[in-house]
Amino acid sequence: MPPQEPQLRDIHVPHVSWWPLAPGWWVLAALVVLALLVVAWLWRRRARRRQFIDVVLADLHDARARHASDGDSAAFAATAHALLRRVARTRDPHSVTSSANAWHDALAGLAPSRDVSRLVALGDMIYQPRAALDVDAVHKDVEGWVRDVLSRRARHTRGRAYVAS
Repeated sequence: MPPQEPQLRDIHVPHVSWWPLAPGWWVLAALVVLALLVVAWLWRRRARRRQFIDVVLADLHDARARHASDGDSAAFAATAHALLRRVARTRDPHSVTSSANAWHDALAGLAPSRDVSRLVALGDMIYQPRAALDVDAVHKDVEGWVRDVLSRRARHTRGRAYVAS
């Protein structure tokens, strides 16, 4: 008779379920939710900023449409110039009283990548009812300048606004 050997059982794999999740998965899920919330907040903020810029430019578009119907260059120049002054005032309060070279420097400082020569000339064209004004080019320049200035974040320091680069 053979000696009695111990009875061996087969190897059983333990039952592992996905639930409840390990703490690392909970941390990862929280980070994903947080990242989605931040992306949604940034997207909404960007959409609101674009909507604000479109509202600001509505007067310019209306002035262009009026110029197409009546041909009044002085009225278009006055509207565009007033828009430039309003937008410049939001970023640099001291630009309100600027004229000539100081106004040119203020416009160029707020949007350094733009050519502001046509924009500076708008101040003189207000008083010339039959001024030779390329409305399409001025409209494009004013719209581009406004979009550049308003899409940049302003940093205020001691009462004077400086544009963050």
